[in-house]
Amino acid sequence: MCEGGIHQQRTRGPIPIIVCCKTEHVAAGVIQSLKPEYDVVHYILDVENASREIFGILSGDAPPSAPNNRHHYLGNKLYGTGEALRPRAVLFGGTYDDGAVERICEDLLLLLRQLRTRTRPIAAATTTATTQIPLLKANQSAAMPPLGPEYGRKIVQRAKACLQKLEEEGKFDGTHGGVYIY
Repeated sequence: MCEGGIHQQRTRGPIPIIVCCKTEHVAAGVIQSLKPEYDVVHYILDVENASREIFGILSGDAPPSAPNNRHHYLGNKLYGTGEALRPRAVLFGGTYDDGAVERICEDLLLLLRQLRTRTRPIAAATTTATTQIPLLKANQSAAMPPLGPEYGRKIVQRAKACLQKLEEEGKFDGTHGGVYIY
């Protein structure tokens, strides 16, 4: 569980993350409010494709972009295998319930197992997919305002506190996974 505490000032550039949110207008505000400390690489709206998109991004691949996806403008779209580009966390909005996050987590583990059991050599571009990544999930039992601008501000406040704590604990190094409640 991520809880508030004293946080040191960052001296490096923004930390790349992935944001999953079922509501585009809330996601746009959240993405903007996470700056300057965090830079959203990619925004995921669709629960059904979330695990494949996250896995692809961790592999350094750009997810397929459907022409009818209005949310294509959200996120910086800087995909790659370099350390500076690797997302350090996945932030799930409050509309992603426990079941959805559990399914995504299980799907990601299955995809990683499939990658590791390939008989042919893994291409250099996919080796980063074997890293682990913290998954941050909103506390469903915490009191929240109705969906809208105030909701987004509250989510960002809690999410930033959790992200800062994970950074301070060194959990963005690719060796720490798991679900963290914010």
